Amino acid sequence: MSAHAPLPPTVENSASPLRLSAGCKVNLGLRITRIRPDGYHELDSLFLPLSAPSDLLELNVMPDAAPGITVICDAGILDPTDNTLTKAYKAYCQASTLPPPALRIRLHKGIPSGAGLGGGSSDAAALLRWLDTTSPAPLAPEALARVALRVGADVPFFLQGGACRVRGIGEILEPASVELPGTSLILVCPEERISTPWAYRAYDALAATKVRDADSGDLTNGAMQAKGTALSTMPDISTAATFCFRRRHAFAMRNDLEEAVAREYPVINTVRQSLTRYGAWAVVMSGSGSAVVGLIAAERAEQARAALTGDGWRTYVQTL
Repeated sequence: MSAHAPLPPTVENSASPLRLSAGCKVNLGLRITRIRPDGYHELDSLFLPLSAPSDLLELNVMPDAAPGITVICDAGILDPTDNTLTKAYKAYCQASTLPPPALRIRLHKGIPSGAGLGGGSSDAAALLRWLDTTSPAPLAPEALARVALRVGADVPFFLQGGACRVRGIGEILEPASVELPGTSLILVCPEERISTPWAYRAYDALAATKVRDADSGDLTNGAMQAKGTALSTMPDISTAATFCFRRRHAFAMRNDLEEAVAREYPVINTVRQSLTRYGAWAVVMSGSGSAVVGLIAAERAEQARAALTGDGWRTYVQTL
């Protein structure tokens, strides 16, 4: 497979409300490359979109009301006035010459929260794309991308769609391809929810310990310490303009956040061991966790999925 087709938010035919489906993403490796003075971590990662699990947004347009947005979540996990959907709506209003209509959105969560799958970012991108495609004065693509980045680091990726090499804090996107014939991806989602800011703080704390304890330079060096990447285990994946993820990259993929996160959440290692036991030949935590990704021979994928589901975890399979 040369490249994953883009997975834009889809609109299901319905008179009212409008229904937008937003998929998730996984990270096939994540390398911390720099910690900026403002505290943001720059990364180098391969983001891969998945169609499942997904969220569903039900939009009611209220043309007679003043511009504004109301968000209701069936899972009861969102602050109704401060979430990625309200941020996306407000950011678009600020950038657009014509205010969008008033909206009432009911969010049905299918993407686990705190799993490192980018559910909130995907929801925001779905809304931004809908706002722009229905606007009488749509934004230029570059302007819409800037709006997306103001909402969240992963939002530009979901806005673009398709597999991407992602660098910086999420603003540098380069189309990528995945060539793993005969391979399926297994996504396992434990119940544990992990805060992304907490995961990066845990990484920083562990990296500081490693720097203090290093005595031979095998874990770090001066340049890495200066950039704040003392724990980086993911090699530079490519310097080519278009990156193609192949089997040799999969064998080498690592997530720099995983060691620090797994110390506090041992379920990460438990899932990793189970995926390996059921036949996965490469395993990595997605994003800041808690979801874990395994790559497996396609003919073994359904049997492994059934076993992992039997272990009590939400499990999804996608052919690559």
